[in-house]
Amino acid sequence: MEVGRTLYITDRDQWRSWLADHHDREKEIWLIYYKKGSGQPRIPYNDAVEEALCYGWIDSIVKGIDEERYTQRFTPRRPKSNLSEMNKVRVRRLIVEERMTEAGLAAIRHAFDEDEQLTVAPDILQALQQDAETWKNFQGFLDSYKRIRVGFIEGARTRPEVFQQRLHHFLKMTAQNKRYGMVQ
Repeated sequence: MEVGRTLYITDRDQWRSWLADHHDREKEIWLIYYKKGSGQPRIPYNDAVEEALCYGWIDSIVKGIDEERYTQRFTPRRPKSNLSEMNKVRVRRLIVEERMTEAGLAAIRHAFDEDEQLTVAPDILQALQQDAETWKNFQGFLDSYKRIRVGFIEGARTRPEVFQQRLHHFLKMTAQNKRYGMVQ
């Protein structure tokens, strides 16, 4: 894929301003990031993703530019596209903070059930219950964390080797009562 129009910004407010002006007119934008060791300012990845969610956009492909920079593609979400559990957690918080726009809410509304319950597939549930300590630790985790981790494992369901690797790592960490992969 060829890199299209690029945009270099250094903070969340600049990105939000661009999205406010362009979210309903543009088909894509490639944000330029300086690598951390360059000493150049850059918008933090999490801030970029959260503001994109606020306007119904999504991040995708990353491409290197040179030794100091890379770029990442952002586009409007496709109708009815899946929303990762991590992004659901982000959206819930952004709603509480009143940062979501009407465009953002319209783009993701389909991804939330009215009575959203955590559902764990029988094979994952069985693996968790094989060890009493692992099961006890799992039950003590917040539902939001469990959704993220189980969703990540389920995302590899069609790739058995990756699915097993993810499940094994989750079981190992849960047995130690350790959470991992959380955005701070």
